[in-house]
Amino acid sequence: MRIERDSTVPLYQQLAGTLRHQIESGKLKPGTMLPPESALTRKFQVSRITARQALDLLTEDGLIVRKQGKGTFVCLPTIRQDLRSLEGFAELMATQGAQQVMQVIAFDVVPADHQVAQSLKLSPGEQVLRIKRRHLLKGNAIAYASIFLPICLGQSLTLHQVSTTPIYTLLTQNAHVEIKRASQIVRAVSADQDAAAMLKLPRGAPVLMIERVTYSSTDKPVEYILFFFRGDSYELVAELHREPAKNTLCRAEDLGHFASDS
Repeated sequence: MRIERDSTVPLYQQLAGTLRHQIESGKLKPGTMLPPESALTRKFQVSRITARQALDLLTEDGLIVRKQGKGTFVCLPTIRQDLRSLEGFAELMATQGAQQVMQVIAFDVVPADHQVAQSLKLSPGEQVLRIKRRHLLKGNAIAYASIFLPICLGQSLTLHQVSTTPIYTLLTQNAHVEIKRASQIVRAVSADQDAAAMLKLPRGAPVLMIERVTYSSTDKPVEYILFFFRGDSYELVAELHREPAKNTLCRAEDLGHFASDS
């Protein structure tokens, strides 16, 4: 694609379109640093203002990101999840088609530790099926999950199935479980050794963690899962509604007396 001087399309939009094509076609891969404005002006014979406007447009579209003192980079692919809907991450990723890959890192039976046992309402030490999976989009690792299922449900699953099929689908089809609801907590944490290695991040890098317990139609816990996401590739979306009656404030004097500052 070339810059057409006699076109009615502004030069900055043409330049943005050229760079967009290179990004979407994979010629400029996620994480790649773009040439500086000065290099773009020389290559495409445009002004620096035109180059800056083109980069601004791509930034607004979420295709590139400017990092202070480092340069401008192609963004990693981003997954958006609606918090109003109970959807497994593999189900969400399946909408990305051939661009997504799911890797099974572990598929084994282990004793439930205290947290897993408590979440699944089991006794500590009871056997559970553990599945560790990494999700890649356009070749980039964006999520890592540790999944735990009661052995009575896990024994109906095979390695091949969990490598290709969402867990909720397998629980419904193989174990005849009707998924009803889930409770989850979202935290910002530092990546431990496993999460850092799986997401190709430095150990201790900030990541988003989701801890979820899924329940059947009989309110029995059927899955405990820990998700770790790269913060630059995952977004949580929710529509919020205001209830004015609940938005009240208490006067300070109604809360009792506070100790004076010492």
